Amino acid sequence: MPTPPHGTPDRGLKPFILAIHREALDTAAAKGLTGTLAQVAALQDTASLASARAGRPVTEEEVMRLLLRERRARNIHEAAGTAPVTPIRKPAAAPSRFHLGRWRSVAMGMARSASAGPAGKARL
Repeated sequence: MPTPPHGTPDRGLKPFILAIHREALDTAAAKGLTGTLAQVAALQDTASLASARAGRPVTEEEVMRLLLRERRARNIHEAAGTAPVTPIRKPAAAPSRFHLGRWRSVAMGMARSASAGPAGKARL
């Protein structure tokens, strides 16, 4: 599975990476690492474990982008005073009358030209 062009990991890995990163930060703290050194160690561990789960190399850059995106979203929602809300998918819209009429005319044209043989059939 190649890396997506925008550099983010697959959607199924997102919750896994977030949970593993929290655990990696706790592990680094238990080892006595602090500050930037703890964050770098946690980032490396997270990328390594995510790579094993994904079956492809997950770079530290991908993990960092995901973490920063989540932190930014959390800060925006905290500033607005609302909880993060998952987007709601709109139901598929019914075809418009124009599209229905177009398909009906194409179907009627195909039915009329069926008796003309292969040379008289319209191409879609």
